[in-house]
Amino acid sequence: MEDTSFSRNSHIPDGRVLEITTTTGCAVGCSYCPQHKFAKRQRAVSPVKYLTLEDFRRCLARVPTAIDIHFSGYSEPWLNRDCTEMVEQAHACGHGIRIYTTLVGMNERDLRRLQELPIKAFVVHLFDSGGQMNSRFVRKPYLNLFRQLLDADIPSVQFLTFGGVHPDLVKLLPAEALLRLGSLISRAGSVDRGIAKSRAPIAGGLTCVERRQFRNVLLPNGDITLCCMDFERRHVLGNLLRDDYENLFEGRDFRQIVDRMNGANGFLLCRMCEHARSKLQNR
Repeated sequence: MEDTSFSRNSHIPDGRVLEITTTTGCAVGCSYCPQHKFAKRQRAVSPVKYLTLEDFRRCLARVPTAIDIHFSGYSEPWLNRDCTEMVEQAHACGHGIRIYTTLVGMNERDLRRLQELPIKAFVVHLFDSGGQMNSRFVRKPYLNLFRQLLDADIPSVQFLTFGGVHPDLVKLLPAEALLRLGSLISRAGSVDRGIAKSRAPIAGGLTCVERRQFRNVLLPNGDITLCCMDFERRHVLGNLLRDDYENLFEGRDFRQIVDRMNGANGFLLCRMCEHARSKLQNR
């Protein structure tokens, strides 16, 4: 069993990150994102739609600086107008920064501010022609922002797609800059089966090949879910408005997850996840 305990001044194992969900609900409308399930479950728990800058700062103060902050989560980060300031705040506190965005909600001033920061990864999810995403966002202001991004000096920028790229973006983007991803995944069984088939559940002990149990997600009300596959809040580790980061991994909920990953009985979302592997396969 992995040792999950550490103090604020101790070494933080590599790979631990905190993903930020800045808003409940996402207008981008990717068909392969179970956004409606997340929004329904989150709204039933909390009326807070947007992560406020004040609450973000309170949560960030509880997180060791060795933890990278990823602006991604369960929805488009820049649908929250304070997102750029949150990025700047996280950097000022000494955290490594990664960004995963469709650019929706971002403006040219936001981009100029982001250019001033050492961003480890700036990943842009490109719009398709409307088959799987809400392409109404690809209008003149968006295209102007996209051109500015292409001209910006951001060494870590990447562009990815799950299929075809919107024709107005194809005209602007060099072919060699495009990263095409493979087949869609079910997000641990949360995506409509007509879009992505679920895997057969894993019995017994298992491991996460990407150690996503340490890539947790902050929600707008301060709750922390297990990972970016947990759209329905099946495993909530605590709340950073009241709990220190270290305590998330010392409480009953996380210890129960670890026990079930080691083979104990009980519900575990990981059993349906494409990133999980049976421990029997590793022998």
